Amino acid sequence: MKKQIQLMLAALCFILCAAGVTGCAKGAVESTESTNDMNVLSIAVGHELTTLYPLNMDEQNLSATRLCYEGLVYYEDGEVQPWLAKSWVVSEDGKTITFKLRENVTFHDNTVFNAEAVKSNFEFKQVTPNFRAWPAVTKIKEIEVVDEYTVAFHYEQPYFGYLLDFSFREVMACVSPNVIEMDNFKTLKGVVGTGPYIYSEVVDGDYVKFIKNENYWGKEGSYDEIFVKYIPESSSRLLALQKGEIDVIYGSALITWDDYQHAITNDDISGEISEIDTKSVYFVVNAGNQVLKDKKVREAVAYAIDKKSICDGLTHGNQNPAQNLFPEGNFLSDVEMKTYREFNVEKAMVLLDQAGWVTNRETGFREKEGQKLSFKMTYNSGEEMNSMLSSVVKSQLSDIGIDVVTEGQDMMTWWKEGVAGNYGAIIWATEENTSPQINFLKMLNSSPHTPSLNALKDSSKIFDSIDAAQTIGNMDEAKAKLGEVMNYNNDNVIEIPLYYVKDMILYNNKTIKDYTFTDTPVMFEIDNIQAQ
Repeated sequence: MKKQIQLMLAALCFILCAAGVTGCAKGAVESTESTNDMNVLSIAVGHELTTLYPLNMDEQNLSATRLCYEGLVYYEDGEVQPWLAKSWVVSEDGKTITFKLRENVTFHDNTVFNAEAVKSNFEFKQVTPNFRAWPAVTKIKEIEVVDEYTVAFHYEQPYFGYLLDFSFREVMACVSPNVIEMDNFKTLKGVVGTGPYIYSEVVDGDYVKFIKNENYWGKEGSYDEIFVKYIPESSSRLLALQKGEIDVIYGSALITWDDYQHAITNDDISGEISEIDTKSVYFVVNAGNQVLKDKKVREAVAYAIDKKSICDGLTHGNQNPAQNLFPEGNFLSDVEMKTYREFNVEKAMVLLDQAGWVTNRETGFREKEGQKLSFKMTYNSGEEMNSMLSSVVKSQLSDIGIDVVTEGQDMMTWWKEGVAGNYGAIIWATEENTSPQINFLKMLNSSPHTPSLNALKDSSKIFDSIDAAQTIGNMDEAKAKLGEVMNYNNDNVIEIPLYYVKDMILYNNKTIKDYTFTDTPVMFEIDNIQAQ
């Protein structure tokens, strides 16, 4: 199997190199003019920033979100830290959180940031379906403006995760009330936050320009201008970095380990790898699928996947196989599973035999009653590793007679099709590692788990457990309740953890000296760049 992976990677590397010779995407070839005395940074992304709003969870936004947006709090050094809120108090009954806000903060449109602005933001979030997995939003009873710079969030019941919810950087940002349309849940009227850089210019198909916020309340930005350039092809991004047309490529969504290893052989390019795992990548397996409704088949799939071989081959040994659903670093990391399934091809074969699937010697695939053992595996085509991962797993499962049809989909199609149950297995990932509880709340109605769990006769108790976790104030009690859900999903092979992800950065070392990852390495932190 390792030999198969090596051959597959060699072919992919050849295609990558061949594509790199042909040239760069438009955004990489055409340099952006700025005056010589300005300090300018260029960042590459794989898709245009058409959804740069705290309404969407889009991997492409992770490089730019921190430039323009900020929230009330954030998570670092193992605890929630002040941001636009300088302090807070949680009531003794856990039902009220009162935030003291920073003064002298303005949005990029010169609107004052105050308690009324916070109230407007979270009243909008509360009626927006995108926020249904965050009880800090959905469970709000009342938002009270105590005074101009004090705001209190009142809830019907305590919940251990309220502050963790508020620290979720990608979606809990505050925007100018002027860009909010209460009946529009898809877009805002502009990209207007309080961050160190202002969304300034858009050239469709090419770049978005940010300029330094001269009125920023915090540490002054190091750059006068930042260009986020749209370069869809991985090989073109690498070539643009090599030629000095961009300065940074950030994140595991845009960089494969082959990209990384190839790039750092260039004297002008340096790279850093986060010590902290960002998330785990795993399969959600559809128990409602025609061939996967038999638990024995789902178990066979789990036993037939060689995670170590995947990590050694696709990540050059930089990432580790996943046993648990979550990497270290949160309160659910050490939940004990009743069952662990190690790589065992023989056991997988026996399970398929027991399930009545017989190998057709002409095709090599198993059949039962004239039906081929085949299912569709879908993945988000916007993440570079997914195509390679799906190809390797397809090969591994073919060794036990399963025909896997792989299909890359754009992010929105992938999510919609997953929630609709139109998949056999889907490549999924945990959310920001500091807030693992979010993953379970989405299982209720907005993740591929929903149709799979609905196919199991006794899953109603699991939905009840997830619902109950939203009313638990004690983290240890919540851990016990969510641990039950984890074990149920594992016992029924609804989830197959694959590996833990480490984020990466590649940068031009002529312009950048170093980069330091945060405790939430999925997010690019502009302040952590050390310029030359």
